Amino acid sequence: MSNTFEIKRFGNYLLHDIRTAVADSGLALVIIGAMPIFQFLIPEVFSLVFSGHAMDMGTWGKIPAYISAILIAGIFFPVRHYGGLTDKQQGSNWLMLPASTLEKWFSMLLVTCVVVPFVLLAELLLTDGLMSLLFGGTYGATAISGIIDTVSKFWGELRTDAGRLFISWPVAMWLSWCEGVLFFAFGAILFKKTKVVKTFLLAFAIGMVISLVTIIVMKAIGMDGIKIDTSEFTEAGIIRTMNWIVFAIYFVWFAAQDLALYLRMKTLKH
Repeated sequence: MSNTFEIKRFGNYLLHDIRTAVADSGLALVIIGAMPIFQFLIPEVFSLVFSGHAMDMGTWGKIPAYISAILIAGIFFPVRHYGGLTDKQQGSNWLMLPASTLEKWFSMLLVTCVVVPFVLLAELLLTDGLMSLLFGGTYGATAISGIIDTVSKFWGELRTDAGRLFISWPVAMWLSWCEGVLFFAFGAILFKKTKVVKTFLLAFAIGMVISLVTIIVMKAIGMDGIKIDTSEFTEAGIIRTMNWIVFAIYFVWFAAQDLALYLRMKTLKH
């Protein structure tokens, strides 16, 4: 099928992609999204059994629920939902679906980067709020309130009278999710077996290559061991340089990652 884009055909495929995601990963995502409940109940049960009384949950006792849920979902979902494309039967059925490679690729971006994080965050907020409402004496305030307060203070340290980073912390966190989930989606459709392990090894290899190339380039242009006199930099200049670096890293990484995903999907054959 040619790489054209028809909105009606794309909409039908996107709905199909979401329905199959619910069927193969929906229950697991529901369990992952309930992580605040497990994070609260398991320590409380042990506390009641061994000490005879409930324990108060501090802020840092609740925040790991969000971190672990996001990490697990970011690794689990793309492998579970798209990993079957390397299987002969499931992959062949996917290739026969009436949608172009471009439409299938765009659907993958929307499902992994918009639908899944939205649903996951909604459930985390729901279960976190429910624990705070039902067990206010021991659970205390919601974990999300602690996260917002902590990260906002940290991000505020990067803001000066001369300027600030152009990217806000919620967007930075969302982009970090997209980086991770798309990389594991690529690994899911690249490798046929032991997808998670091989994807981690691929990430390690890419990191090594980038570091090596950076060192070689720096030596080639005479920057090896160069000393930079930071006293000549203005505060506004530093902020401006940081913004350009952050923008360049995100642009290059996502362009390379999205292109790799598209080319892999285009060349899938069974």
